[in-house]
Amino acid sequence: MQSGQRQWSQVDRVWRQFELMDLVMARIEVDPLVAARKCRGNAMANARNACLGCAFQRECGDWLERDSDLAGLAEFCANVGFFRESILGGQSA
Repeated sequence: MQSGQRQWSQVDRVWRQFELMDLVMARIEVDPLVAARKCRGNAMANARNACLGCAFQRECGDWLERDSDLAGLAEFCANVGFFRESILGGQSA
């Protein structure tokens, strides 16, 4: 039973990480279609993988609570360049 519990905790961690990424993308107004189309979907897949392996969940959550700008996000987020390239209207913050 313990191995099943570990499997579910891993699944929960994956969904939490992806939720953080989705919240960040919404906060800075990333255009999901632009993001998904970059490099035929490979850029989004790479960004998801980077988020999944990220050790800065607490910093990310704090950034979301503070409603900070991209400069604050850039201090810890490996995906900030990808996000900048995918902002709605093509504006770079």
